Amino acid sequence: MNKGLKIAGIAAVLLLALGCFSFIYASAQTDSSTANNGLSTNQQISQFIKNHPGVGLGAFGRFINHATLGEATGTVVSEFNGMLVLSTESGQVRVLLPKMWSYNNQLLNRTELINSNFVGAGQTVTFKVLKGEWDKNGFSLNIMIAYEAVNSANAQAVAVLPFNIEANS
Repeated sequence: MNKGLKIAGIAAVLLLALGCFSFIYASAQTDSSTANNGLSTNQQISQFIKNHPGVGLGAFGRFINHATLGEATGTVVSEFNGMLVLSTESGQVRVLLPKMWSYNNQLLNRTELINSNFVGAGQTVTFKVLKGEWDKNGFSLNIMIAYEAVNSANAQAVAVLPFNIEANS
């Protein structure tokens, strides 16, 4: 009886260990496969670039090689996750907004800038942008990153970036 009790105890411990191991393994697999579900698209892209550093630098380099300076003027429709929708004469365009902006000797995040006395939905604004355009097989891709904004009262806001963007004379 004592020997049978020992075997039953060992079997119970092994079953518990196997159950714990299975739970930990399944949890780890679920976390890695669904880790991106709670992240925004920007966070997923950032995470991908962190895991594959050459891709991010290459994409940035290709953007810079194709980029030109431009302007986007229109009426603010909305802002979501750093993407501003402007209604222009040629239709709606999307402008990527850097996270922080300097306006009136204050630092504002992009949502505060768009929902402040600087500009709001239905108001006209002009953005100076770094613009990349690619034409391929019947479609074109246009990416605009704002670096300066001027509202209808000629007030200016400047993006807080780790570099300066200036036109060559």
